[in-house]
Amino acid sequence: MVRSTLAVGAVMALLTVGGAGSPVSAKDYTITVYGDVKQGDVPHFWSRCCGTGGAQLCNVPEWKVAAKLGVEEAGFMAYRGHRILSHSNPLIWNGGGTPTFNWAEFDKIYDFLVDTLGTVPIVELSAQPKALETSGEWSPPKDLNVYRQMIEALVRHCNERYGQERVRKWYWEVWNEWDYSGFWSNGNEQQYYAMYKAAVEGATAADPEVKIGGPSSTGAHRLANFLNYCKSNNVQVDFVSNHCYGGGGSGPNADAEQVMADNRSRSDAIKSFGRPLGSMNTEYNSSYSGQGGKSTSANCISMDSHVNAPYVAKCVKLILDDYTGNRYQVPDAFSYWAISDVFDEYGREGYIKDNGLVPFGEVFGLINYQGIPKATFNAFRLLHKMGTTRLGLNGITSTIADGVDGFATVNEDSTEVAVLLYNFFKALAGHTASDNINLTVNNLPFPNGKVEVSHIRIDSTHSNAYGAWLKMGKKRTPTSAEWDEMRKASDLAVVKKDTIEYSGSGYEETFSLPEQGISFWMFRGLESTAAESGTLERFKPAVHFSGTKLINNRSQISLSFFSVDGKRLKTVVTDKSAIELRNIAGIRGVCLVRIESEGKLLTSKFVRMD
Repeated sequence: MVRSTLAVGAVMALLTVGGAGSPVSAKDYTITVYGDVKQGDVPHFWSRCCGTGGAQLCNVPEWKVAAKLGVEEAGFMAYRGHRILSHSNPLIWNGGGTPTFNWAEFDKIYDFLVDTLGTVPIVELSAQPKALETSGEWSPPKDLNVYRQMIEALVRHCNERYGQERVRKWYWEVWNEWDYSGFWSNGNEQQYYAMYKAAVEGATAADPEVKIGGPSSTGAHRLANFLNYCKSNNVQVDFVSNHCYGGGGSGPNADAEQVMADNRSRSDAIKSFGRPLGSMNTEYNSSYSGQGGKSTSANCISMDSHVNAPYVAKCVKLILDDYTGNRYQVPDAFSYWAISDVFDEYGREGYIKDNGLVPFGEVFGLINYQGIPKATFNAFRLLHKMGTTRLGLNGITSTIADGVDGFATVNEDSTEVAVLLYNFFKALAGHTASDNINLTVNNLPFPNGKVEVSHIRIDSTHSNAYGAWLKMGKKRTPTSAEWDEMRKASDLAVVKKDTIEYSGSGYEETFSLPEQGISFWMFRGLESTAAESGTLERFKPAVHFSGTKLINNRSQISLSFFSVDGKRLKTVVTDKSAIELRNIAGIRGVCLVRIESEGKLLTSKFVRMD
C-alpha cells in the first residue's frame, strides 16, 4: 500500500479554509476506488452544449474569446443561443409574392461556430424576423406558410454552405420556452404546435434526415402533451428538450436532485412515446435570475463564486448514477447557461457592459467579460479530464444527501485514472467547515513503476478568481496587477503533485475537503508507451505565465498566436527563459497563444496584447 498523508499543518490550513471551519465539526469519510471494477461507459453529456444568451452576442470579440476557451479547455461541442432568426432577420417579404432570404448575418455567427470552433450546433429556431411578427419578435408567426418556407430555405442554405453530412449531425430546436410569456407573447399551446409542424415540414423538405425537435419548455411537465400531439398528427420529432434550474429564481438554495428528477421525467416521457428519442436539457444553472445585479441571493452569487462548481459536479453525478444503473436515459445534451458574462437575451451586451465592466456581477457566465474563467468553468475543465469508463467507488452512504460524494473513471487506453470528489450542500450559504477524507485507490491499471499523482482543488481560495476579487474588496476598477492576480487565481490549483513507485499494492491519501469544494485526483501511469504521448502534458510545469510574461524552463518552445476568429497571426520559436509577450511586434488586442515543444501542446491561453 502506497500511503501519503498531508502534513498536520497543511491539514489544519485546509480545514479552516473559508474562515469558519473547525476540525471539531468535521465528518470523516473513507472512500475506496477499485481500478479493476468497471461499471459501464461514461458519456460526456455535460460538454455536448453550453448556452450563449442572445445569438447576437456571438459577434462580440470578448464572447468569442470565452467560446474558444470553452472548446479548447472544457470540450464544449456546441453553443445554443436565442434570437438567431430575429437577429439575422433573413426574411425579405412585404406580405405578398414570393419571399426571399438574406443569410449574411446568420453566416457571420455560424461560420465562427462551425468553421472556426468546429462545433456541431444545436440551432434554436427563434425568434420571428420583422416580416413575421404578430406582436413582437417573441410572437407566433404572421404566416405559417412563409415561416415554413423560411425554415426550408435555412436548412438548404446550411447544407450548401457547410455540407449536408455535417448538417445532419446538427440539432434543430424549435423555439425557446413557448410556455413562458416573455418568450411567447400573445400565443397559446396550439399555436406553438402549429408553428412546430410548419418548422418540421420546412426542415424535412430540405432534408428528410434532419434532426428536429422541441418543445424547449420551462419544465418536463409539457413534454407528454407535446409528444401526444406529434404522435396523433404524425409530425416528426427526433428529440425532446426542456429546461430546469435547480434553484428556481432568487433564493438560498440550488437543488441538484431537482435536475436529476427532471432528467427522469424526460426519460419517462420518451419511454411512454414508444420509440427512441434524443433527450436534452438545453438550459440549467443554480438560478434563472442571472441577468446581473438584480439579486444578491445565494444562488445568484454562486454563479460567480466557487459554489456552483460542486453543484455542477453533483448534477452530473446523480444523472450518471441513473444511467449506470440502467434506470434512465442519459441526456444527449446537458447545457449550462451560459458560457460568458457577455450576456443578454435581448439585444445588448448585458449588465457587466452597462455597469462599467465590473469584474463580477451575478451573471450566468462561466467566464467573465474580461475572459477570466470562474471556478465553475474549472469544474468543467476537470470533468473534461474524466475518462470514458466508470470505476467502482465505495464509501458513500447516500448519493443524494448533502455532503461528500463523487465518481471515478479510467480512460480508453488505461493510462489515466481520475477521481472527482465534491462536498456540496444545497443550502448554498454558510458552509465553511471541512471534512476529512481517507481515499484509497486499489488495483490501478498500470504496469509496476512510476505513477504521477496530481491533486487539484476548487474552493473559496483555490482555482477561484472571484475569491481573489473578494480579497481586493470587490474593486470595480482593478489595477493591471490586480487583473493579473485574478487571472492567476483562475488557473487550476494543483495542491499536490508527486511521482510514486507503484508495485500493484494501491495508493492511500488522507486530506481534507472543504464544504462546497471539489477535490480532483489524477493518477497517470508513466511506464506505458501510451502514457508517454503527452496526454497530460498540461500538468507539467513546462511553462507558466506571470501577467503577460512567459517563463520558460524548456530548451526550445514554439509560440503560435491566433486571433479570436482562429486566424494564425504569428509564430515565434525561442529558447529564452523569459519572454515579454507584450513585446511581440504587430499583435494587439486579445489573442490565443498556443505553446508547443517537441511537437506536443504544452498549454494554450488567451492573453491581451497591449
